[in-house]
Amino acid sequence: MLVVELVIVLLAIFLGARLGGIGIGFAGGLGVLVLAMIGVK
Repeated sequence: MLVVELVIVLLAIFLGARLGGIGIGFAGGLGVLVLAMIGVK
């Protein structure tokens, strides 16, 4: 499970870096949403 969570976080960081600007915030929010959906405790 830790590996899955780490991959999600890294993908969100990569996506935010590619988008730049306000995209960083959106990618961070998307990462948090996905982590919440898979059940991080």
